[in-house]
Amino acid sequence: MTENVAFIGSNLQSIRKERGLSLDKTSVLTGVSKAMLAQIERGDSTPTVTTLWKIADGFKVSFSSLITRPQKAIQVIRKKDTQLVTENNEQYRVYNFVPFSPEKLFEVYNLEIDPDSAHHSEPHTAGVEEHIFINKGRLTMDINGTQTHLCEDEAMIFDGSQPHIYKNDGDVMVKMTMVMYYSK
Repeated sequence: MTENVAFIGSNLQSIRKERGLSLDKTSVLTGVSKAMLAQIERGDSTPTVTTLWKIADGFKVSFSSLITRPQKAIQVIRKKDTQLVTENNEQYRVYNFVPFSPEKLFEVYNLEIDPDSAHHSEPHTAGVEEHIFINKGRLTMDINGTQTHLCEDEAMIFDGSQPHIYKNDGDVMVKMTMVMYYSK
């Protein structure tokens, strides 16, 4: 197997071992021979697209989970390296620290809301859950007409599929962390 795709065997082996499966049981689940699975794991054989789909279907994982290079064990994400998105004349700032991935089903943002400003969010699709953690300041959340006040070191979880407004009524910038969870 070429160096460019050698990680496929490693991904296969990781998934198999996480599930406590032998090569024999994996062969039964996937319809791929034990010998072929062993060759792929060792890097001695380059699997075809059809073989990869059989393995993905048997494991009930995405195709991309087999062909995506593993992330480094330790990743450092700095604010200056994130993608900044703004609204309301830059009074509402969003920094994407952990982008969405289908394998993880969540994404993580840091948000900043200037004093005396707000962000009106349209409802997200069904199954989206927002987790917000106030790091600094005081936030008023309006979720479908119901207001809740949150202070530093407080958190809230809510169904993101309803209209919601983030309001900073105070005189200091609100800094918060948001985890968006997408159910299957």
